[in-house]
Amino acid sequence: MNERERILDLVKQGILSSEEALVLLENLAKKSVTNQPADDKAADEQPEAEAETTVDQTEQALSDLNTRIATVSGNLDALSEQIRATHKQVAANEEQIIVLDTMEDLDTLTQEKYQERGRLKQENLQLNQQLTDLTQQQESLKSQLSELEQEQRQLTKQRIKDQVLGGEWQDQARDTLNDLGKTMGDATNQIGHIVKSTMSTVLDNVDWKDITIKVPGLATERFSHTFDFPESAATILDLKVANGDVTFKPWDQSGFRVEANIKLYGKMQAESPLAAFMERSRIDVTDDHFIFQVPNKRVQADLVVYLPDREYDHTTIRSLNGNINLDQVHGKDFYLKNTNGDIQLNNVQMVMLEAQGVNGSIKLIDGGVHDAFLETVNGDIKLKTTPVTAQLQTVNGTIRSTYTGEFKVLNASSVNGNVKLALPESIGLSGAAKTRFGSVKSRLSGVSVPTKSPKQLELTRAGDPVGELTVTTTSGNIQLKNTDEQD
Repeated sequence: MNERERILDLVKQGILSSEEALVLLENLAKKSVTNQPADDKAADEQPEAEAETTVDQTEQALSDLNTRIATVSGNLDALSEQIRATHKQVAANEEQIIVLDTMEDLDTLTQEKYQERGRLKQENLQLNQQLTDLTQQQESLKSQLSELEQEQRQLTKQRIKDQVLGGEWQDQARDTLNDLGKTMGDATNQIGHIVKSTMSTVLDNVDWKDITIKVPGLATERFSHTFDFPESAATILDLKVANGDVTFKPWDQSGFRVEANIKLYGKMQAESPLAAFMERSRIDVTDDHFIFQVPNKRVQADLVVYLPDREYDHTTIRSLNGNINLDQVHGKDFYLKNTNGDIQLNNVQMVMLEAQGVNGSIKLIDGGVHDAFLETVNGDIKLKTTPVTAQLQTVNGTIRSTYTGEFKVLNASSVNGNVKLALPESIGLSGAAKTRFGSVKSRLSGVSVPTKSPKQLELTRAGDPVGELTVTTTSGNIQLKNTDEQD
């Protein structure tokens, strides 16, 4: 029983009068009012002290965490820079290896360059292993940094909560934020519905055939340049190009000229496109030799070479991707080799011609060649001149040859293609024509042919001189006729 209840009980018992009881109750009320602020103050000071202690602890933890984050982030940046530099070195080595591989394809790989390629490949093996280790370390640091940043966000939220949101304020703020979230959710749904409707209308009404979308591609640089060598008396020519056409043309000047249309693929560190081209080429012109080589697959160079009117002792042209064209060239030995592209010679005068192709046709039109060796894998061979000795060979293609004069030896062979020959009626023949799955058809005068289309035919005809002739095919047909006849 408290004091107020005791006073009321004493009044009921008649011990105290009403006036005395009122005085006592008033005094009791005054005492309660006087003591209440002190009690409240003591009660309020304790949570404030505890809150202040909590804020200090959170600040200290956050400061320590920021230090750890800065350390991990710095290590991650340094590691990323090391990985970037290693990737750059690997890419540089790979580009040089490709150049050396191209030099091998172009038959220009020296022993020194061969050893350099082996060293670069071994270095890249080590660098790639190093990249694997560095990448694992990078992933570990990224995971560690992510965890630290998550912890940082949690501590930051806790600090704001301790400093600003407490008691009723926390509840009120939570309610307000919940209401705001609900309102934003409703607004988002409405905006999403509007955007969806708008996009549907756009898709229905736009004529997409009129829309042109530019897609970023590989950076390219195009330019043209003319190289003049007015004083060179070279008779040895050596041209090797990874990508691009090579054309020989005659002119009435005493020196050489090369008109080059050049395209550079990808970014190249150089002062100018021409400087980048020169760094990736070998140009050496003296009175003895003319060397023009572009063995880089990131460079396309279409070359038109103007030749002085002279007899060239030795000419080599090698191309990986492009056509080779020679017009009115005079010389002794010519070696032409092409991987993807055609080879065509018009009105040339040569002692010996050796032309090899892989994916492309070979044409020798007019002029005079003493010995011709023409070979390709996927392409046709067309010969419209009369070499003294000729060997024509293809795997997947047709051989067409028209002779107008005397010859000593002619061998023509196709695996999966036809062979069509036209020979002068005035010369003798000695040889045979043979096919496995096709047939041999002959309209040669003086050569007897069985009634049925044979698979093998002896080619014997009297005359002087006598040309040796061997014609073979596996799955194609053989057609023989006199030169003056029309098909």
